[in-house]
Amino acid sequence: MKRTPDASCCGYIRNKCAVLIRLTAALVLYCCCFAFLLGVPLSGNDEAEVIILATADLHGSVQQLQQAVAPAVAGEYRRNPGQVIYVDVGDTAQGTWLVNQQRGRGMLQALAAAGCELWVPGTHELEFGFTGFQALVREFPGWVLAANLHAPELAGDFQQMKIVERSGVKIAFIGLMLKNMNNCFPVAESRFQTTGSSAVLRQQVQSARRQGAEIIVLLRHAGKYGGGENLSELLRRNPEIDLVVGAHTHLAEPGCRIGNVWYVQPPAHGKKLLKVKMFYSRKRRQVKQIESFLLELPDIRDAVPAAALRSAPALNNIQSEHDFAGIIRRKLRCDLAVYAIGNKEQFRRLLAKKSPRVIDYYQVFSYFDPFITVQVTAGEFRQIIREYGLFAHKRKQLLGVSGCQVRLHRGKLQELLMSEDKEHYSLAISAYAGAGAGGQLPGVRRILQHKIDHQQAENAMGILDLLTSGE
Repeated sequence: MKRTPDASCCGYIRNKCAVLIRLTAALVLYCCCFAFLLGVPLSGNDEAEVIILATADLHGSVQQLQQAVAPAVAGEYRRNPGQVIYVDVGDTAQGTWLVNQQRGRGMLQALAAAGCELWVPGTHELEFGFTGFQALVREFPGWVLAANLHAPELAGDFQQMKIVERSGVKIAFIGLMLKNMNNCFPVAESRFQTTGSSAVLRQQVQSARRQGAEIIVLLRHAGKYGGGENLSELLRRNPEIDLVVGAHTHLAEPGCRIGNVWYVQPPAHGKKLLKVKMFYSRKRRQVKQIESFLLELPDIRDAVPAAALRSAPALNNIQSEHDFAGIIRRKLRCDLAVYAIGNKEQFRRLLAKKSPRVIDYYQVFSYFDPFITVQVTAGEFRQIIREYGLFAHKRKQLLGVSGCQVRLHRGKLQELLMSEDKEHYSLAISAYAGAGAGGQLPGVRRILQHKIDHQQAENAMGILDLLTSGE
């Protein structure tokens, strides 16, 4: 016979169900509160928004940074609390007269004061030598990222990768410097060396995933093309990367696709601020959408310091780039001197000035360009001029040579006559050219790399000071 529950039994069940419902409701409420405190998303809040702000190639534009970039960054942090991170992708501490005179000092502090939390060094950060590079890295109070840098003396001062959390999402930032930066300044490879990116990038991407990174961003001091490595191939081998922020080429890119990855690049000198909005789906555990913009900023020009307006020696009786190289040779008391002048028009204007100022020299010689001296044979010097001549012609520069007679046609060496017949000659050459001009003078690098006194290079006088100082 089927048994049916009596009224008292039904009441007991109803009471039990009510208690269970109340307990369940309390438990759900408790879990919701606990999740809120820990930043764990609820089912109704699937999408998280992350904002990345970026600059690159500031080149010492400290007033633009302080008066235009910094207020814009502060506004973004204020309007979007917990969502924003500001990064910079190098070539930061070189490029204006004042910053060059200070060998970059103070620029990284200004960058941090503007709100920057992550920084990847660029090529020009090595312009002041390895000691200067050390000072810049240690000046920045945020995280310095350089996955492909080997510099034992800076161990602990930089990281390969940094994971930060915004909007409850873990974001891994991986920094890459340009490879073979030893070609930009003569420094012993045991102290400083930047290697290729492929292996180290794969390693860091895998490490980021193991540490729970949900978004992976590559900060790379190189443009879409060039830099000695194929970006498309790097990204093909690392499909987990969601975003690449580039630099170095000064070619602004508000956003484009390279394979399945979104690529952006800030403009030079802080003229605009790059803003990237990334929408992350917690449910799908992937980036659903990326929006990127170049935010307009006021154009603040750096004031010219009074020291830059002081009088400088006039280039009397200088008729050509070869006469100019003679000044370098005499001041450094060398047998030979060679230098490529990049700005032809400004150089001709400088020659015409009867009362030049330091800033007039700076318009022509804006790079720090320390000069080194090395010993070479006549045959080695001939090889140097042969390669340097083609390099200068290709870049539409004036190649000045002193201590010999040289004839070039379309950059090709036609004739070279030494003023003296010696076994060895002392040669004055810029540290940049002597190191290989960023890989564009490989023959010069092969000849000189074991002849350069690295300590002398570290303390060498920059070309601007060399030219504007007394004899």
